[in-house]
Amino acid sequence: MPAANPRAHPIEHAKEKAREVREELHVAGGELNLSTTVLERAVPETHKRGDVRKAIDQAGAATQKVERATEELHEVEDLLEREVAERQRLERELAQRRG
Repeated sequence: MPAANPRAHPIEHAKEKAREVREELHVAGGELNLSTTVLERAVPETHKRGDVRKAIDQAGAATQKVERATEELHEVEDLLEREVAERQRLERELAQRRG
């Protein structure tokens, strides 16, 4: 993963960091989902009791939480992108006025 530009404006840095974290979270969610699916399919029904059942269920719930967090991070990225665009517009306007 490339490092964010340390010379970027803080909001641009935050947007890039959010994108990087979202991508990592997306990959982790996919891996967790795969692990849960393998457990669900590979463990015989007779063994899916007690702690094993609870672990499989918790892994499934964690997968859903990761997916929701990934979606929320995408929304944060969109908000940051709008803020970056607005800041750039205002900076251009200010530069024109100083002109």
